[in-house]
Amino acid sequence: MAQVGRRGGNSSRPSGGGRTSKPRTDARTSGGPVAAAPTDALTSKLESRRGPVKVQLNTWVLASTEARLKWLVKNRGFTVTSVVDVALQELLDRYDVPAADPDGRIREQ
Repeated sequence: MAQVGRRGGNSSRPSGGGRTSKPRTDARTSGGPVAAAPTDALTSKLESRRGPVKVQLNTWVLASTEARLKWLVKNRGFTVTSVVDVALQELLDRYDVPAADPDGRIREQ
């Protein structure tokens, strides 16, 4: 039967209420504004970057393949993402897999 409710034992969380030991101040009583206006630098960091849509791909490879990939990344300055993407594109082209649009949809032929 599954146990429901609180688990026994001691908690590993600090009892001080979080990451800092500074006392909390209530924004309503401090007299300051609740939220500052965003700066241009902050806004530009939050805007989505223009570029191709990427999705995560998890897979297993042989240890020898990983060793060769790590060597290529270290000695040639590539990234794992770019190497895997180029290799897959070449394979897909070789087998005449239809091209996909930038959002990842294959047009029916």
